[in-house]
Amino acid sequence: MKILFAFLLIIFLSFSGYHLSFRKFGIPLFARTFYLTGLEFLFIGLLLGPQFLNILDVNTCGVLAPVTALLLGWIGMLFGFQFEISKLRRFPRIDFIAGLLEGFLTLVVVFCGIYFILPFILEISAHMRIVMSVMLASAAACTAQTGLAMLSARQIGRNQSIVQILRYLSSIDGLVAMLVLTPVFVFLPRHSGMAATRFFFEYHILIAVISFAGMLILYNLFLVYRREQSELNLIIIGMVIFISGFSSVMNFSPLLSNFFVGVCLVNLTGEKEKIYTTLISIEKPVYLLLLVFLGSAWYLENFWAIAIAAGYCLLRLLGKMIGGLSISFLGAKMQAYPPTLGLGLIGQGGLPFAVLFDFQQGFQSEVTDAVVGIALISIIFSDVMSSNLVGRLLKKGV
Repeated sequence: MKILFAFLLIIFLSFSGYHLSFRKFGIPLFARTFYLTGLEFLFIGLLLGPQFLNILDVNTCGVLAPVTALLLGWIGMLFGFQFEISKLRRFPRIDFIAGLLEGFLTLVVVFCGIYFILPFILEISAHMRIVMSVMLASAAACTAQTGLAMLSARQIGRNQSIVQILRYLSSIDGLVAMLVLTPVFVFLPRHSGMAATRFFFEYHILIAVISFAGMLILYNLFLVYRREQSELNLIIIGMVIFISGFSSVMNFSPLLSNFFVGVCLVNLTGEKEKIYTTLISIEKPVYLLLLVFLGSAWYLENFWAIAIAAGYCLLRLLGKMIGGLSISFLGAKMQAYPPTLGLGLIGQGGLPFAVLFDFQQGFQSEVTDAVVGIALISIIFSDVMSSNLVGRLLKKGV
């Protein structure tokens, strides 16, 4: 009974709450950040979690694991649909390279910092040290347009070129995170006792590749003929459910598997516009549901977690500044942008939440929960600061 009540409650909260979130009310800028990003649902999840009301306790969330896998799969599929090759070719190649370079350098800076600092903070195995460093670095590489969404039309109009490159970079650097995360789930299995080389050279990887190719062929056959939107909705929902469930059984990431399927489908099928319409139609409720589940497992232990989160946030800021500065070395066109371009790339958005939740579900432990909790605080810091930093960047770039 409790499980049914918890499920209906979070569904009600997500579908009713998104009508209030993501809107510019006449409220202070700090509070507006929460409404525009849905961050208040993290705290709703925290309230429903074991530390307070205990509605979403460990057992309840365990039973609802198929739902969480579906959420991750839906986000992965939707993100994969952003990378249609024909549309990417409309932009200059140098912009795409700049996005990859900025995201990669941010990831490298954050990875190196976390990898060398972690042993002084936590007692973890070498296996988990690499996994945590990659996961946190991948989350740090992602950028959203949080700060840009709070700017006035006048500010944007005077800085069209800078705003355009910031929007493009924020859509590309998430690709770096997805590509770097893949080897973690392939070479570093969730059970640290399993040797990575054994995992790779045994039949597991072969089964995964064959299954992935089989699913692509199967769903492309479904999509050969034009279908009504209602039929297509059933196919897409079934596709995400099946891929997410299969990934969970294979101890792989539902987020990554659906991401790669999404990339392939958007470049292979002629029904991509209808599929995207289906995926985007419930993007906000899915995102808010994810925040509720993530918040329910959020443990706020002591002040030191806030201090460490601030350090992680500063490390990410350093990475973004280096990444933004580096693109000026790609040619005369990029030199026209200010060297402090990284200030406009501080907001993290929704994809890091999916990365962290996928990490938390895949590598469950008390240490994982603590690390994810610290990362959540850091994301809040980043999103709150982003609008101010973007404003400073555009003021200098005028």
